[in-house]
Amino acid sequence: MPYTYEEAVKYIYELPKFTTKHTFEEGREFLHGLGDPDKAFKVIHVAGTNGKGSVCAYMESILMHARLNTGCFISPHLNDIRERIRINAQMCSEEEFADAFNRVYELSRSLYVPTFFEYLFFMAMLIFRDHAPDVVILETGLGGRLDATNLVSDKLFSVITPVGLDHCEYLGNTIEDIAFEKAGIIQSKKPVVYWGDMPGADVISAEARRFKSVEIALQNDCICDIHRDNSNIDFCLKYKYDRMYLKIRGKAVYQVLNAALAVCAIRSQKAFEGVISEDDYLEGVYEMYWPCRMEEVQEGIIVDGAHNPHAITAFLNSVRGDGAEKRALIFGCMRDKDYTEEIGLLSQSNLFDKVIATHIDYERAEDPAVIADRFRSAGANDVTICEDTSHSLEYAETLVEEGYLVYFTGSLYLAGEVRGHIL
Repeated sequence: MPYTYEEAVKYIYELPKFTTKHTFEEGREFLHGLGDPDKAFKVIHVAGTNGKGSVCAYMESILMHARLNTGCFISPHLNDIRERIRINAQMCSEEEFADAFNRVYELSRSLYVPTFFEYLFFMAMLIFRDHAPDVVILETGLGGRLDATNLVSDKLFSVITPVGLDHCEYLGNTIEDIAFEKAGIIQSKKPVVYWGDMPGADVISAEARRFKSVEIALQNDCICDIHRDNSNIDFCLKYKYDRMYLKIRGKAVYQVLNAALAVCAIRSQKAFEGVISEDDYLEGVYEMYWPCRMEEVQEGIIVDGAHNPHAITAFLNSVRGDGAEKRALIFGCMRDKDYTEEIGLLSQSNLFDKVIATHIDYERAEDPAVIADRFRSAGANDVTICEDTSHSLEYAETLVEEGYLVYFTGSLYLAGEVRGHIL
């Protein structure tokens, strides 16, 4: 009997208990056993430490405004596992999910049982082949060189977003080590687009030359005239000899970099010349919606998924321009991450009058009492504890009534939980 949707989801969540990551050669064998579905569409591959999902979403929106059909594989999800497999910006149906699961399951009985991420990637490849989109955008899960998404045989181009210290236990303890792993998505003689002045750029450039790739190294000074109001951010993007005046929705200043990278990546490709108009870029960027990135989910309550030092720094840059007189921070995180630097950055910013440590409903979540002690040690004064997301949200609503602007951050899991309670 085939698995139902509910049974398939339960099975996938159980996978970490009885399987481990497989070799690249085993992954290629599994993909071949599924009929090489990756050969049925064009692929854009995205790696990096921060901004991957947003860059994918901006490119997806631009391509869709040009009336191209898209597939998009992203992680993690916020509330529904099907969010990871998108067709034209909509998550796949329960029926498609179950059908793809059963096809992967049948092959797993004769080859091997994929991991959680591998399973979803193989399922996505089958679903995308069924839909035959014009372009598929793949976001790496962890690293790049040995990531399951790197199994695809051919790519239009690769994009590498800013690199920072994260998942060091898997990727290495230096920016250079991590940049090398991210650069592993570069394909021989195919373009790679990245910020040429970001940390680790020299490593990416060296790998691009080794692969004889076409390097498109952007500089931050291609962005100028940034203007922010309560709901939009305007900026000018200079690419080659042209200027484009773009507008993004929301309060996240860091999204300017992500939108610019997405636009330049697509504009650099001859495959899209004459296919995508300037209006497609303008409308695609403005209408892109990506949750939990400085998202005001309720009046006075903002959620952001920042979960490493680089992302926290970008988060604080956005907070500084909010114009609020009083701010409160509600923070939750995973215990298997070194979050000491993040707490230090938040405490030393002096932007928050109150700090509330909370617990996320997830098995890896840190004890809020431990989080509160770390904040006090880092110099934060008014630190309290809420036992879970529901109680912290109730407290946040009280603080809003008292004139506070309240921010939730520290983990995408926390941001997703808050969003799930409200929306």
